[in-house]
Amino acid sequence: MQNNSQQQPAPSWLPFAPWAFVLLWSAGYGVAKLSLEYTTPLNLLALRFIFTALILGVAVMLMRIRLPGWQIIKINIIVATFIHVLHFGMVYGGLALGASAGVIALFAASQPILVELAASLFRRKPPHLVLMLGLVMGMVGAVWVIVARDEFEGQALLGALMGFGAVVGLSIGTAYERRHKPGGHPLGNYLVQYLYAAAVSVPLALLVEGVQIDPDPNLIMAVSYLVIGNAITGVFLLLTMVRHGALSKVTSVMFLVPGLGALIAWLVVGEAMPPAAWPGIMLAAAGVLLVLYGGRLTGQRSAKSSI
Repeated sequence: MQNNSQQQPAPSWLPFAPWAFVLLWSAGYGVAKLSLEYTTPLNLLALRFIFTALILGVAVMLMRIRLPGWQIIKINIIVATFIHVLHFGMVYGGLALGASAGVIALFAASQPILVELAASLFRRKPPHLVLMLGLVMGMVGAVWVIVARDEFEGQALLGALMGFGAVVGLSIGTAYERRHKPGGHPLGNYLVQYLYAAAVSVPLALLVEGVQIDPDPNLIMAVSYLVIGNAITGVFLLLTMVRHGALSKVTSVMFLVPGLGALIAWLVVGEAMPPAAWPGIMLAAAGVLLVLYGGRLTGQRSAKSSI
């Protein structure tokens, strides 16, 4: 099947997409933390996917968009498994176990490093020293923050590890989407992804947790943001940048996610980041910047060029 995305010109707003994406993505962690005061992780996951699929379904019907064929559906299922089900399932699970939104956001910022590491392994070449140094800086920064927040034991530590697993899933799904670039209308692809994600998460939530939803106005507002701001707008921006080769632009500002995520979590749920944790956040951000731009100093390809 012909890849229709190659025929579509890049939208005029594409240069602003990375900044909008990072802001929307960073806010999602604090808002999810707020949501989990009124529901459980799998219930929140199911709510996210159900309402997103409903909104996209209405849009697809009104616009009379043709759904993709089976070959493209299979690609979308794999993308949805990693980006939607695995990534957000582990994020919400980690937050519910007590991991801070700031720590989860810090792991999210390591995506450029993980993608570059995967690229090195895919090329069957040993990772460059700059990459390994950046990875070490990022992990040391993460441990620093976890220790400073006294999250180094019990369920909070497990939650932080789930946050790392979440960004691994997001990186795999993003790389797969970029490699295969499914054709057809983007909204049709997104609808397939969210229908599949809902079909997986709803039975799982009912089986494991049952229905545990407190219909508080705060939950309604939080889920509305997670659906409209995070699931629809955020993922739309991410996958649009992937299709038009602009993903490198968003990775170049991913170092802002830990600070923004911590700030927004403080504003939304009062989750204060202790002063002793900020050096760890800055160290992790420096590790991402080193991987993004350090290749220029060594003659190696940076993460910006390999994503």
